[in-house]
Amino acid sequence: MRTALATARLASPLVTHRLVPLPKRFVLVGANSTRASSSTASSAESAPRPSWDIRLLYDGDCPLCMKEVNFLRGRNQAGKVLFVDIASPDYDPAQNAGVTFEQAMVTIHGITADGRIYTGVEVFRLVYEAVGLGYVYAITKNPAVLALANKVYDVWAKYRTRLTGREALEVLLERRRLDLAGKASCRTVVDATTGSAKQCDL
Repeated sequence: MRTALATARLASPLVTHRLVPLPKRFVLVGANSTRASSSTASSAESAPRPSWDIRLLYDGDCPLCMKEVNFLRGRNQAGKVLFVDIASPDYDPAQNAGVTFEQAMVTIHGITADGRIYTGVEVFRLVYEAVGLGYVYAITKNPAVLALANKVYDVWAKYRTRLTGREALEVLLERRRLDLAGKASCRTVVDATTGSAKQCDL
């Protein structure tokens, strides 16, 4: 299990807090974008702009995260934020700019209507701006403040599953991988009589 987790970690793309470009097939043609192909350019130019400003990828199995998501939903009367639950069995990276479950679990992701991907604290700023509460994260427009805020967020993101009463992030990622592969999902169960034992669900 340790080897598998280590391999999965090494294979995962590096996630940063800067603006990252979409894969070519997701790039929308505009003033500052690169043309992937003439057909892509034509369809992008003719496609209507989405009604939402930012797509928020959130972990629906995170109790604390859901409190904030529900709060934001209550302020989202204009529909400027599109909420996407990455914990749903139906979550499809292809519908979300190629962002995988593993990437979205490591750090929060937001995808703007013009096809840009954001991670970290900047996602919260954009989402709060979209629901009319931009003043909450306005201070993070300062690069130095944003850098510090991201460092704090990184610590929270690393340990958030344990801090909210769940298993370690690495365990959850491995279980998801096994589930998608149709293999057994295993965990360690502590019994007062028999001690620790590995229990697997098919």
